[in-house]
Amino acid sequence: MSRRYRPLIPLALAIGMISAGCGSDSSGETTTQPVSIPAITSPVSTASTPATITSPGTTTTTGSTTVNPKAPDSATNDIPPKKGSPQAAFEQQCKQQGTCD
Repeated sequence: MSRRYRPLIPLALAIGMISAGCGSDSSGETTTQPVSIPAITSPVSTASTPATITSPGTTTTTGSTTVNPKAPDSATNDIPPKKGSPQAAFEQQCKQQGTCD
């Protein structure tokens, strides 16, 4: 054998030993622990009645808009956020930029 291939002999032996260690295990033993997954429950109410019932006379006027604090916040029922909250800062920035209606 020539001197040029002698350094490759340990490399070939190492590759052969590593590849012999690879493969599947047919012993049937499991190496992972079993995992239990909890049942998924629906966060949405399944009741057929509405969640909020508004009664007449529960509206408040802030500035030039009339809001119903018991109804959800929406485009038609814009409930102002609490002063100093992140929502108030967002609405203030929105008004300054002129992107709010």
